[in-house]
Amino acid sequence: MTGLDWFIVGLYVVIALVLGVVFSRKASRTTADFFVAGRSLPWWIAGTSLVATTFSTDTPLFVAGLARSEGIHGNWFWWAAAIGQTATIFFFAKLWRRTKVLTDVEFIQCRYDASPQRSLLRVFKVYFDGVFVNCVVMASVTIAATKVVQAVMGLGDDPVFSLIISQDAAPLFTITETGAVLLVLGFCAMVYSMASGLYGVVYTDLVQFGLAMVGTIWLAVVSFSKVTEGGGFAEQIQASAAYNPDKNILGFFPDMSSFDLIVFTFLTYIFVVSWQTAPGSGYLVQRILATKSEKDSLLAFLWYNFCHYVLRPWPWIVVGLASMVLLPELAEPGADAESAFPMMIDLMLGPGIKGVIVAAMLAAYMSTLDTHLNWGASYLVNDLYQPFIRPQAKPREQILVSRMTMVLLTIMALEVSTRLTGIIDAYKLLGVFVGGVGTVLILRWYWWRVTAWSEVVAIVGALALGSGCEYWLANPLDELKEPLLDASGRPIDYFAYRMVITTFGTAFIWVVVTLLTSHKPSTKAVVFCRDIRPPGPGWRFVRRREGIAAESGEFGRSAIGWLASIGLIYSMLLGIGSAIFSRWTGVLICLVIAIISAFVLKWVLSRSLFGDVPKNTEA
Repeated sequence: MTGLDWFIVGLYVVIALVLGVVFSRKASRTTADFFVAGRSLPWWIAGTSLVATTFSTDTPLFVAGLARSEGIHGNWFWWAAAIGQTATIFFFAKLWRRTKVLTDVEFIQCRYDASPQRSLLRVFKVYFDGVFVNCVVMASVTIAATKVVQAVMGLGDDPVFSLIISQDAAPLFTITETGAVLLVLGFCAMVYSMASGLYGVVYTDLVQFGLAMVGTIWLAVVSFSKVTEGGGFAEQIQASAAYNPDKNILGFFPDMSSFDLIVFTFLTYIFVVSWQTAPGSGYLVQRILATKSEKDSLLAFLWYNFCHYVLRPWPWIVVGLASMVLLPELAEPGADAESAFPMMIDLMLGPGIKGVIVAAMLAAYMSTLDTHLNWGASYLVNDLYQPFIRPQAKPREQILVSRMTMVLLTIMALEVSTRLTGIIDAYKLLGVFVGGVGTVLILRWYWWRVTAWSEVVAIVGALALGSGCEYWLANPLDELKEPLLDASGRPIDYFAYRMVITTFGTAFIWVVVTLLTSHKPSTKAVVFCRDIRPPGPGWRFVRRREGIAAESGEFGRSAIGWLASIGLIYSMLLGIGSAIFSRWTGVLICLVIAIISAFVLKWVLSRSLFGDVPKNTEA
């Protein structure tokens, strides 16, 4: 890192702080301004902000690490989520916007009748989603930022900081140089988030996204050019000492000729993990709620999906694959594959451009922190402090408490970061626990019989089954059988088994409880049906009973739009990959599918209803 590189990094930090000052007055007017930017964001700002937030420092690290350790097909761990997130575009985005809530947790208030279980559910979600999940995600990006800083600054791999409470003679708190850098960045993110609310978050995200795309594409181009100096890209990878022919490293899909753990895991990603993301949650919903119209909410999520799954993945994957040739030492047992991306930054880039990508990576760290701080504070204030502790609290007091909770969340996230062993491990841990409630989160929108008890039972079931699976299936099922090993010599875990058991076991439990306890529409369910106008057969009984108008044909159009979006996203994703590896037949097939899907999608969007008063009533 030269002086020029550090100047670029520092310039971004200054810009972020200035934006915090610029929007501080606007964000301090109401909680709606602070948490959802006054519901004023156009689609391209909301969507780009989502892309920047999900970029985060950990994403390129674990994607590049997956590519070199498990192969390109290992990325179906997150590529599969496009199936669910394209469903969000058509089945949930408009409905979320119609609720006019400030957080996705507040949805409970407008969907279920007042009861002890509704209050219990709301408080639990505040702590589980707003504190536990939030801190785990912030901790994972802190781990990633640590690896970036250590690689580009040539620092040791000591922990960021340590807290000692049992040795009287030792200092209570020690911090490394890496820790000092991250604390400064974290402090800056906290300051402008506290000052400007979501306004500052989304506009700093725009700067971060621009830096990130320029830096990562340049790194991928330089890495690709370096590897291909001696021949074709695929040929050079296959000739490298790090290449394992049994891994099908360059395959877009796993070898389906035999049904093994890898194939079962892939199918689990496609048919189980994928739809867990469909209803949206957390900061994804926050951006939907911050848009200025129903149409903007749909377009924002469509733009996010395009950028997230089409524009960004291949630069990271190319860098990960190139590292197999240029950093063969990372193939040694015990080596950290997730360090490949920052090590490639240090190896391949010169002054100036290195500063751009390091600034982008550190900006991604700040971008993720600021989003999660604002989102977590919104839960603690809007769904705990205001309804249960200080119902009479005025907006100024609520915003003050929000800023105080951001400080607390920052401290907790740094503590959690010292306890996580890896980035992908953190996401798989959350996937097992959160995955079990995916079915109830979808059907609460489309089935009138779902109640607060349904969600409570689903959460309890998911935690119980998930904990049991984590304990019993963390190791190979058959201890007498030699376990499959990854590129680092570690046993492949049985995430797929844990996911399937937790998901379907939880679904069975909550559906049975729902059928036994819910026999007639509640008052809130009727109001919800009338105000939010969810389409589909799950509300037909309520619509007929109450004489509520239905949006004719909207559910069918949504299904067609969803399938067209899936076709468009995956054809462009795999088409770009085919071009990188000169697989021209694949490029042609993907191009045809993309063109057809784009025309169908255009047709659906031109006929979708946005905020219209329904004109047709079901018989």
